[in-house]
Amino acid sequence: MQHHNEIDLSKEDILKMIVRHLSVFPLTSLGAIREVIGSSLKQRGLITGVTEDLGRSAAAYNRNISEEDIRLINDCIYDLLDSRIIMPGNNGDHSDLPWIHVFDQDKLKHMSNLP
Repeated sequence: MQHHNEIDLSKEDILKMIVRHLSVFPLTSLGAIREVIGSSLKQRGLITGVTEDLGRSAAAYNRNISEEDIRLINDCIYDLLDSRIIMPGNNGDHSDLPWIHVFDQDKLKHMSNLP
């Protein structure tokens, strides 16, 4: 069976991807952000079809985002919430998590300029 490193991306990599996503989509959801990270992992070849040899047969399945990657994504989201760059909800129908919106565009722009 093929394996990969438990930590596929650094927290800084994930934060940069989230900030880029929020710059384009200031009204979004946590699911959409996770999908962006997942797409990046697929492009890097870290989420691929995996084939496990079971003797006379083989089992194929897709590898999902690791628990560590999900934890790092959540850490970044909480950091953005704590710094009041994003807030829960994006309209009257979606006023709570998992929906989010950019609250402070200036702080977001400053974060997008970080190396």
